[in-house]
Amino acid sequence: MNVKQILVLTAVLFLAVPDTAQAIPQFARKYGLDCSYCHSGPPRLNQRGEDFLARGYRFGAEMLMPAHRTLPVAFWNTVDLEHRASADLTKGFPSRVELISAGTIGRTPLSYFVEWRALSQQIGSGNRLLNRSGRFEDALVNVPFTRGLTLTVGQFRALGQVDVSRRLSISEPLAFSSGVAARARAATSRLTSLRGFSPAGRQPGLRLTYQTTGDAHAADGWYSAVTLPLVGELTIPLTDAASFEFEARPKGVFAETFYRRGLSSLGGHAFLGDRRRLGHLVAMRQFGESLAVLGVVGFDRLADATRTRYSVGTEYTFTERLVAGLRVDHRTGQGRDPALLVFLNGHLPFGPPAFRQSLRLQLEQRFQATSNATLLGFSHIF
Repeated sequence: MNVKQILVLTAVLFLAVPDTAQAIPQFARKYGLDCSYCHSGPPRLNQRGEDFLARGYRFGAEMLMPAHRTLPVAFWNTVDLEHRASADLTKGFPSRVELISAGTIGRTPLSYFVEWRALSQQIGSGNRLLNRSGRFEDALVNVPFTRGLTLTVGQFRALGQVDVSRRLSISEPLAFSSGVAARARAATSRLTSLRGFSPAGRQPGLRLTYQTTGDAHAADGWYSAVTLPLVGELTIPLTDAASFEFEARPKGVFAETFYRRGLSSLGGHAFLGDRRRLGHLVAMRQFGESLAVLGVVGFDRLADATRTRYSVGTEYTFTERLVAGLRVDHRTGQGRDPALLVFLNGHLPFGPPAFRQSLRLQLEQRFQATSNATLLGFSHIF
């Protein structure tokens, strides 16, 4: 790490520390809790975690205990190993050094979430490493106006019903990650790609959400949201591939509505842009404490071409430390058969309450006629 990177990292650490330390995942250290209090196979949330998030990173009346002072920043470091049988490629590399901070802002009702990658690498075109260090995964502020009405400002994923950043597989569900490209070309190829849209993609924007709260849990109820996604990517660039980009022009309008009860939900969303469309029906069902099912079906339309897509999967929780799952992804018009993905997620917390941290192991096998691959991710989270 050079001097410029060290200075930028120090500045981000300084700016990320709020007056009142209430950030995740250092809540385990702050309140002396195990990760399983809010997670069922981290980073996936259980009901307590969903309610905590719905309250703006606040516990309810049932959680009254002394808090300990701790650095309100989490560090997530990951090393990946990929074997792509179809391309005869095997490569191991550090993929992520990430700083995460979230919580309330002072004594106000506002809350924030910041996720910045000091190191961000992936295998790109030509089977070479693409270094996009310095980009923000998320950088947002939630502003509640009245009961149930919240404005979100910053950089975030448009999709709200399913947070794919808390997935247990290494790859994202194709139905959410596959987008629609922009029809108009920009001055650079990077800006042209940023004009594309997918439900799981991040971009600067504004979102207005209204929730009719349920009786049983803070996260229950009907959600209706309208998002205005803008073109760009907020970064503190450490490489040219992570350059700061912003256009004050909307990609279109993204609307979403769904009903959540417990850990199950049913809803849909649609994106309307310049001669491009996208829409999905989404169902999540939790059976007891062990079995979860996800079903997504939809379409995208660009100019006069329409494609269908779906992602269907299930996860089985053996314990809060070990979860296995499988998923089938497909999108028509690509000349490929559906892909079957089988994955395993292991989590091992350790350390005393004041120094709580964890190890995470992810294993994913992709079965597809033209794209067989084995992915392994090993993470240390503090």
